[in-house]
Formats: sequence, structure tokens, C-alpha cells
Amino acid sequence: MIFVLRAIMVSLAFFAVLYGSLSVLLLLTWQCLRLCNLQKYVGAHGLFALRVAPFVVSAGISLVLTLPSFLLFERHSLDEDLGTFVLCGCAIVVLGSGVYRVLAAEARTRRVVSAFLEGVVGRQENAVTPTIFLSQTLTPLVLVGVRSSQILISSSACKVLSDGELRAAVRHEMAHSRSRDNLKKAILNCLPFPCSATLEEAWQEASELAADDGAVASRDEALDLAAALIKLARHFPCQALPDLATGIVSAAGSVAGRVERLLAWQEGSAKNPNRWRHIIAIACIAFASLMMKLGPALVLVHSLTERLVP
Repeated sequence: MIFVLRAIMVSLAFFAVLYGSLSVLLLLTWQCLRLCNLQKYVGAHGLFALRVAPFVVSAGISLVLTLPSFLLFERHSLDEDLGTFVLCGCAIVVLGSGVYRVLAAEARTRRVVSAFLEGVVGRQENAVTPTIFLSQTLTPLVLVGVRSSQILISSSACKVLSDGELRAAVRHEMAHSRSRDNLKKAILNCLPFPCSATLEEAWQEASELAADDGAVASRDEALDLAAALIKLARHFPCQALPDLATGIVSAAGSVAGRVERLLAWQEGSAKNPNRWRHIIAIACIAFASLMMKLGPALVLVHSLTERLVP
């Protein structure tokens, strides 16, 4: 039992070292992209993948390679020093604070949504995302829910927008729902790291652009969505949204830039959202190849653990 606990402790310590190193490397990469003005070419999927990559890689290596290699190759005599305990504690703090942040965000969002739902005047069900019409709220249109999404629309927004503009705004939120952007927000809340706010803000801006692309399939629809953005921004000042919610007009992203982009919309303007599926497939093939060479990989990771973890 003690040997297994030692293995878990060393794996957590290795996770802390790897997660910290990869996160610093990510921030340096992000700063280089910003200096070269290349961040706009990465897209929402790419920015999210960049942000979660340090955690996914660190957790995967720690669970799949570090823990088994320790159990196979390590001596049963206790030889860890204080540094191992400190690194293990850092890993526990990172994981614990991530869980606390997402639970707190979920609780805050639930309270705000409960207040919104007190003014329900009607609802409309569809196969993708149910729409709920509210009597009076300061937020004109918002997507809430992580597991099952709902679109909340204030009655004042219905008065401001025409039927076509309202449909375009709802399609925008349904695009967020299909992309699971509220779930992605919850995941980002689970991954605290200093100085990562600018990357997360860039992802939120890119996700708005991606939702705009997913909401329009013709120039008329692009013009309807642009008109909806203009009217909502004029009648409803940007409001702070619940942590795990997405609004069509929020502090994230420039409404003027989005409107200009929609006015310039042409057939084929939207980027292909399937390209990241190819990258995921390549990553899965690489992981399968690594598993085929599991023995040498375990030896290599154990050697790295001996050098990186005190």
C-alpha cells in the first residue's frame, strides 16, 4: 500500500513539473504568435487546443507512463526527499483549485439563471436547443447550460429585433451549443495557471467569430445577424454574463469588427470546421504508435522521472 502511495505521489510530482514547464512554453508560444500577429489564423478550436494541451499531455503521461513505470522499475525502499512532497503538494493545489473554481462558477451561474427563469412567459422546444422567452432581464439573449443547453431571450430583445434578426441571433447561440462552448468554459476554469487570461480571452473572441460563421449560410443571413448585433449593442450595453454562459453581445470580442466581417461575408467565407478532426486523428495515431512501443517508453519516462523529480 505504501509503495502504491509513493507511486501516486511521484506521478503527481512529475505532473507538476511537466504541467508547469509546458504551460510556460505555451505562454511563450502565445506571446510569439501575438507579436507576429498570427493568433487570428489559429481559430477557436486551435486556441482551445493550445490552452488545454499542457494539462492533457501532462495528465496523460503521468497516468499512462509515469505511474506504471514507477511500479515496474522503482525500488521498494523509500528514497524521495522533501522536493517530491512539495511538488506533489503543488499538483494537489492545482487540481483542487481547478475543481473549486468550476464548482463555484457553476453555483454562480445557477443563481443567475434561477433569477432569469422567474420571468418566463413562454418556451419553444426544438431538436437541438430549447428556447425560453423571459419577461424582463437585462441580458437580451444568452445560452446557458453545460450538459443540456437553453437559450434565454428577453421580451425586450424580441421587440427590438425583426423576425429574421431574431432567428439569426438564435442560430448564433445554437452554433455555440453545437460547439459545446459552455463546456469548454468549464474546462478552462479547471485549468488555473498565471498569465493565461489573454489566451482565454482570445479563445472567447474567436469562439464568437466561429459562432457567427456557424449561424450564416447566405448573405441575407449574414446581414440579419449584423443588424441584430448592431441593435442589441445599441439597446443593451455589454453585460457581465454568468461564468458558464454565452451571450451574443458580451464583453468578449468587438461588435464593430464582427459586424464588418459579416457585411463582407461571401460564399465560402466560413472556415472549414472539420480540419481539427484530422489533427485529432493524427494525434490518436501517434498515441497508438507510442502504445505499441510501451516498454521502451516506460523505461524512458522512468529515467526522466529520476532526473526531474527529487
